[in-house]
Amino acid sequence: DKAPGIACDIGAGSGRDANWLASQGWDVVAVEPSAAMRDRAQANSHPGVTWLDDALPDLRALRSLGHRFDLIVVSAVWMHLPPGPKSRQRAFRYLTELLGPSGKLVISLRHGADAEENAARGFHAVEASELMEYAKSRAVALTDQFTSADQSRRRMNCRSPASGQRR
Repeated sequence: DKAPGIACDIGAGSGRDANWLASQGWDVVAVEPSAAMRDRAQANSHPGVTWLDDALPDLRALRSLGHRFDLIVVSAVWMHLPPGPKSRQRAFRYLTELLGPSGKLVISLRHGADAEENAARGFHAVEASELMEYAKSRAVALTDQFTSADQSRRRMNCRSPASGQRR
């Protein structure tokens, strides 16, 4: 629903989302902390994708670029961050600071099948209510949500104010 501009894919992994966005006309910064994953992804990357070694919650390298993004995608990454102010709350603050005026933030929450899978994969519990509180505290509007039929994934779309002013 948004005209192409500059996008950021946080936790880009194989580059699937970043490459798709670039094929749709977006200029994309793909952030991936795993050197092995990043190297594999770069080998088959769309020319509109720039790769960056960085990670949540701090995103120091990304923030140092000084970009403001029209779209930020955080797909199946949030559950790797421990809950609380030192990781998720700080990460959400940085993500909203990276949004340009009327920028869109899309975060997908992934729920493991059970506690055993979560422990094995290093997943932490994720709740939509947590993101709603963070959005409210940062004056970012929750525009819509989608939950998969099997309840394993939930996508939350947020938008920054048109003026770019956030708390």
